[in-house]
Amino acid sequence: MKAEQPKERKQDQAKPKKLRPRWKVILWTVGKVLLVPVLCVAGLIGGLMIGYVYIGGQPVPEVFQMETWKHMVDLVFAAS
Repeated sequence: MKAEQPKERKQDQAKPKKLRPRWKVILWTVGKVLLVPVLCVAGLIGGLMIGYVYIGGQPVPEVFQMETWKHMVDLVFAAS
């Protein structure tokens, strides 16, 4: 007769659980599809702040005011 292994050893040697296909799709969607737009928005905000605050020497709160960007568009597209 063979002696059975204690339950503790069986638990230690248990294989890691595999993800269900549904979770794989959800994680892929979050990881790949949503990551790109989030990084783009973060880069846009960072670039605006660097350009307007550090290069332009203007105060930080003005970066997020719509009037500032309307004025910029008016300057760029004004009739010469």
